[in-house]
Formats: sequence, C-alpha cells, structure tokens
Amino acid sequence: MKLKQLKSWIQAHPDNVPHCYVIAHAGGAQYVVEVEVRHKLEPLKDDNTDEVMHFDNMEQVSEKLRKVGVKKATLRLLDPYDEFGPADTSCNEDMEITL
Repeated sequence: MKLKQLKSWIQAHPDNVPHCYVIAHAGGAQYVVEVEVRHKLEPLKDDNTDEVMHFDNMEQVSEKLRKVGVKKATLRLLDPYDEFGPADTSCNEDMEITL
C-alpha cells in the first residue's frame, strides 16, 4: 500500500483507521511498516519509487505515521532463530505502542 493510499483512506474514514504493524527483525537495524488490509498485511511503500519504506529508528516511523493520522500501532519483533521459543517458525512478539 502506498503512503498516499493510506492517507486517503484515513481522511475518508477517520473512525476506521487501519491497523499498522511496525516490523523489526531480530538483529536488524531497520523497521518496516505493514498495514492490515482485508486480514492481510501489506508493506507501506514510497509514493514516488513504489519501494518498501525502511526506517532507521522509531522516531522516523512515529513521525511518518502521525502525519497521516495513525495514533497507535503494534510493534512486532520477528525472531526466526529463537532456539528456546516455540517450534512454530513464525516466532514473534507483539506490543501495542502509542505514536
């Protein structure tokens, strides 16, 4: 989903803001934002380049999402190498955050 699509969606339906996930990979240095659309996650893409947007820190994520009207999100840490966690390969931890 492009950033301008998200902005248009929120402006058209301010009471129905889609749920956003801030994805962080264990050991990774950047964050990716994914938007829940019809029970599927779509990465947030740049309007000009159509490339997935990457953020270096949470302040950048917060600033970008607040500008379009998102006030809270779920921070999701993905750790596929957690040898002490569950046998499920999609090992993740979620935490609600306020932007």
